[in-house]
Amino acid sequence: MQNQIMCHACRTLLLYPRGASSVCCAVCQAITTVPPPGLEMAQLICGGCRTLLMYTRSADTVRCSCCNTVNLVRPVNNIAHVNCGQCRTTLMYPYGAPSVKCAVCNYVTATGVNTVAPTPSARPTSDGSSYSGSSTSAPKSQSQNVTVVVENPMTVDDKGKLVSSVVVGVTAGKE
Repeated sequence: MQNQIMCHACRTLLLYPRGASSVCCAVCQAITTVPPPGLEMAQLICGGCRTLLMYTRSADTVRCSCCNTVNLVRPVNNIAHVNCGQCRTTLMYPYGAPSVKCAVCNYVTATGVNTVAPTPSARPTSDGSSYSGSSTSAPKSQSQNVTVVVENPMTVDDKGKLVSSVVVGVTAGKE
């Protein structure tokens, strides 16, 4: 299993094997010290300059080293639901996101319509990388819902910034 850490010099996302005490960046050759085990890391995009920031999961705020913006860390349980605008599958997304892409039909739905208030049913997994949990917003007459999480590898956009791609879908399970 590999973990991720941001290079302290050039901000490249580095992969390293579990148990390593430091990582040498392949881009700039800087040595980045790995935090001790038990300090789970998370990521967010800076609201000031759109830089990907890594921080310890217990932090309430994160100061960007590029633009000095203080970013508030959203709690992981603020998950909202919306119906896909094309196939009507119930989708889960981080509350406040402007849109969500359906994993079933690839349609992008704006979240300002047909939304259901956030529910605390989602939880981070043991490695903190994605969400799991069952939807509690469906009417009781429906069959048990199944949450599907797809976490694609991070990509680099045209400006060189890392872009994460996590898609969450909720489908009616078979009885």
